Amino acid sequence: MWKLAIWKRNREMIHFSGRSHSRIGILAAIIGILVVAGFITISILSSTSNGNGGLILGVLGFLLFGLGIFGFVLSYKAFKEKDIFYRFPIIGVALNGIMIVVFFILYILGIGG
Repeated sequence: MWKLAIWKRNREMIHFSGRSHSRIGILAAIIGILVVAGFITISILSSTSNGNGGLILGVLGFLLFGLGIFGFVLSYKAFKEKDIFYRFPIIGVALNGIMIVVFFILYILGIGG
C-alpha cells in the first residue's frame, strides 16, 4: 500500500520537459485580475453615487486602463519566452485585452454623450 502511494507521488513529480511557468506571465495574469477587480469596484462605487462619482473615479479608471495596457505588454513579452507553460500568459492576454477594449468603449461613449 505504501509503495503504491510513494510510486504515485514520485510519478507526479517527474517532469520530462524543461518547461516552467513564466514569472512575467504570472505577473501579467495577476495584473489582469487586479484590473477586473478594480473595474468592478469602480462600477459599484459609480452606481451607488448615481453616476456622479467625480474626478477620483475617472482618474482611477484611466490608471486601470494604463495598468491593463502594461499587463497586456507583459503577456506579449511572456509569449516570446522559450520553454514555458502558456497558461498564465494566455490568462493575462485575455483579461487585460478584454478590459482594454471595455475601458476604450466606455471612454468613447463618455466623450460622445
